[in-house]
Amino acid sequence: MPDGSRNHTEVVPEVVFLGKLVERIAAGKIRVPRFQRAFVWRQTDLHALLDSILRGFPIGSILVWDTEENMESTRRIGPMEISPRPDGMIGYLLDGQQRVSTLVGTLRLTDGMNATVDQIDWRVYCNLDTREFHRASAEDVGPQHFPVRSLLNTAGFFEACRRIQSEVDDLVQSQKWLDEADRLANAFRNYQLPLIRIRDADLDSAVTVFARLNRTGRKMAADEMVSALTYQKGQFHLAQEMNNFKVELAQKRFGNLDRVFLFRAVLAALDRDIYVKDWADIMVKPEVREALPSAFESATEGIRHALKFLARLGVTSDRLLPYGLQLVFLGEFFRQCPQPTANVDELLNRWFWVTSFAGWFGAVRLTQTRLALSEIRNLATGVETRFSVVNLETQAQPFPDRFDGRSARVRTFLLYLASLEPSSLRGEGALNPGELLSRPGTGAVGRVFSNLPQRADLIRSPANRMYVDRDYVGQAFRALTDLRDDVLKEVLLTHGFPVGSIDHLRSNDRTELIEARLEALINGERDFMVERGVVPPQERTAGTIADSDASDEEYVDIDYGEADAEDEETPIS
Repeated sequence: MPDGSRNHTEVVPEVVFLGKLVERIAAGKIRVPRFQRAFVWRQTDLHALLDSILRGFPIGSILVWDTEENMESTRRIGPMEISPRPDGMIGYLLDGQQRVSTLVGTLRLTDGMNATVDQIDWRVYCNLDTREFHRASAEDVGPQHFPVRSLLNTAGFFEACRRIQSEVDDLVQSQKWLDEADRLANAFRNYQLPLIRIRDADLDSAVTVFARLNRTGRKMAADEMVSALTYQKGQFHLAQEMNNFKVELAQKRFGNLDRVFLFRAVLAALDRDIYVKDWADIMVKPEVREALPSAFESATEGIRHALKFLARLGVTSDRLLPYGLQLVFLGEFFRQCPQPTANVDELLNRWFWVTSFAGWFGAVRLTQTRLALSEIRNLATGVETRFSVVNLETQAQPFPDRFDGRSARVRTFLLYLASLEPSSLRGEGALNPGELLSRPGTGAVGRVFSNLPQRADLIRSPANRMYVDRDYVGQAFRALTDLRDDVLKEVLLTHGFPVGSIDHLRSNDRTELIEARLEALINGERDFMVERGVVPPQERTAGTIADSDASDEEYVDIDYGEADAEDEETPIS
């Protein structure tokens, strides 16, 4: 808890040599506190950091909290076991863990260590010809590949140099590589970086400094930040609980949902602003800390009920969920009202379809979103019996003119397509769209035709897409034409093809087939809307969907296979 007697936090900057920093970490004098997230960098990130040091580029400052408190810390950084905590003042790393792990793991690696940890190969070499960093197996390492782990180790450096001399007969070439190795080692030995020390501060003050420095860089997930801000030894750890819940969600095919939505559900359960940006100002408050475990339990239980509700609507995968915020709102409703009346259930049903087809969450400002959350809470508690912030008479967006799996409107179309209970193209019964879509990169929504001369608009159209079997490769046209007419007729109807499509298929009338299906899908989807209380769009034509239709800012992009790249011109972050 904050110590009211402390009213001044001292921030002391210093410049340290790279080797000295690594030495302090290896000796256990600078430690990674347990509340920090795991190592998440990729192999290429390691190489880029080492390249920056070689070039003398700045790699940012390292933030450390100096204290005599004995906090839980990790026993390993990268592949290296850290020395036990020495007595006296200790520096706990608050910012720079990924960089520090890279430096320690690559520069202090020894033969006795496991060289492959955290899905990273810490055996990194520098090619003395190209000055590029890379990993390599033992059989691929030549005399021009200098081991990074030997750069700060005097004995290791001379051993690597002797290897060059013994394996290279060309004295000119040998000397060239030795000179380059010397320049490489000097670049690392002489490299200095800023170390910022926070002193005379308790944990709350130290991590608040970190939180505010971190806010613009988006280096940590929101729940990981809160775990740092609310850390108490042996007590509730939000990030770990969130990880456990993500495993549960994955089993329900919602594992790709960005964890920020789960965190917003927790904020809603705490009765806090779900869009709060300054975690520090809220999470260091004692009343919030005390309420966090029960709020998390309550929020996750609400989400479980919401997922059952969504499953009844056909939303059986996060990749069929138009907006992540819909789950946040529904979770907040069911948190307070697990068993709504039939009338309220029907109202929620209509709310979901209107917000999906109308692209409501992509078209409103945060103020309206906050009001809509208050409104759904009032519905749960019986204060209100209808919606007004979300106008249920809002007209649906037009049928999308192009297929983009990141579009909320396209995902709503996929829900309609799934409602037709599409059949397998291999004669294996009905497909399971939610299961197919839950596996990234499968191409679960394949093309009917891979090309249509002079009709790029139809190639990009959702009318040229259909659910296909697991691991299906190629255009669906080939599989369809292989079916007998009686089977083909039934299969086509379950994929939204109109009567008469068999003739178009057999005569290879591609343009006529997709045009006819487009008209049938538009009309079929309109009937689907009306049945669910949604006002259809005025025009019975395909239209351009605005960029604001992107699912949610933080939602994980949906990968429908590399073949779709040409269709997705506007990347959504």
